[in-house]
Amino acid sequence: MNRMADDILEDCLERGLDLDTGLDVFLTQCARMVHAKAGFVSLRGTRGPVLTRVLGELGVDVFEAAHWSGPRKLREGRMLFCQQLTLGRLNLGGLGLVVDGNFEDGGQRVMGLVEAIGEQLDSAVLSFLALTDGRGPLERLDELDVEGTPVNRGRIGRYEVVKPLGTGGMAQVLIARTRGPEGLGRLVALKRILPHLTAQPEMVQQFLDEARIGLRLSHPNLVHVYDFGEAQGAYYMAMELVNGIDLDRLLRANKGPLEPAVVSAIVSQALLGLHAAHSLKGEDGAPMELVHRDLSPHNVMVGFDGQVKVLDFGVAKVRAQRTVTLPGIVKGKPLYMSPEQALGQKLDARSDLFAMGLVLYQALTGRRAFEREDELDTMKAICQEKLTKPPEVPAPLWNVLSVALSKDPSARFPTAHAMADRLVAVSSPARDTALAALAGRLFPERLRDSQRLETAVNHQRESPTRATPPTRSPR
Repeated sequence: MNRMADDILEDCLERGLDLDTGLDVFLTQCARMVHAKAGFVSLRGTRGPVLTRVLGELGVDVFEAAHWSGPRKLREGRMLFCQQLTLGRLNLGGLGLVVDGNFEDGGQRVMGLVEAIGEQLDSAVLSFLALTDGRGPLERLDELDVEGTPVNRGRIGRYEVVKPLGTGGMAQVLIARTRGPEGLGRLVALKRILPHLTAQPEMVQQFLDEARIGLRLSHPNLVHVYDFGEAQGAYYMAMELVNGIDLDRLLRANKGPLEPAVVSAIVSQALLGLHAAHSLKGEDGAPMELVHRDLSPHNVMVGFDGQVKVLDFGVAKVRAQRTVTLPGIVKGKPLYMSPEQALGQKLDARSDLFAMGLVLYQALTGRRAFEREDELDTMKAICQEKLTKPPEVPAPLWNVLSVALSKDPSARFPTAHAMADRLVAVSSPARDTALAALAGRLFPERLRDSQRLETAVNHQRESPTRATPPTRSPR
């Protein structure tokens, strides 16, 4: 074992092979050594993961596990042994091996072996990087991703995983790309239901409902769903990748309210997308009566191109939908609920307009309208308390807010389009270029990363390079 990592990587150098090839061989040999059923090696540069190889089915998110150390119990009598790859203060990433069985010593003997494997691997990786170029190891790791070229981190269906984007309570979102007969296709946001939820029929049905709704939605201010399917026992959907930032982060980064013209542009675009969703018809030609039910600044995206898109119809309700909310169970974020939603009553599109009114209020003031110390008090305030005009909100905009935030749904705007028209009439919206400039100024690193990724994929379309052998999808 003391020479195994060095021998494998030296052989790669002699043959002109890449580091990822050596890691595949090393991971396979280590798994045989400890009788592991699965494993991973993930290397990090200065900005995050740059090279991840996965063997077998981990049963956990590889990008989270890459930060773990020590033994961890998994389901079905398995244990994951993780080791950080470090030399002094330098952290190169993580190694993990999954072994079946219950260990009387808590897995300490196996953990000792994994630690020894890690000690050999980190020094061998450093030697490999030094021999190939001689510059700083973390910078060399960055440059393995040539000019930002996406690294293949596994496959989900016909999509190659490029990098993780985020994980929520129900699903993981990754940046992925398609590969067709003429080379690499477009980048997409791949949303995958979390593995531990696949055994819960109601969660799977909710995910499938979102996919079916998304496939029917088509509007510039809505995120488009291209495809959905099943791979490795988990459902996924491929969606339009929005290069931008959500309104919640935009408000926090701005450290205060936005200019009225900017607010008018963002909220009016979101309302137009929402109107398209509310107007959606089924295959029988009858209105689907779609209600988002979970609108908030988190799912209003401001693109670096100035386009605004509403996303996440994960808890949307439609006419005759199979997913039924039981009496007394209220779905959505309490801070952005309508009174009828907080009371568990029947909802229609006007409930979403109340939520958009709360988003409008927060964007104009920098504060949430009915926020209290706990969720119950917040819901009571939404149902019972009357708002007074904040001094910083111009009277014409306050008139729009007053209608949108009426406790009685019948007193609100009749449609999202009507609310957008009124908002634009009282406050001229900023141009898309102004929204793009704001998002780029507040999030320059995110903008550069998205440009770098898009440029790399476009370059690969024109000049396809040798593809990395696929690994199993990270799970």
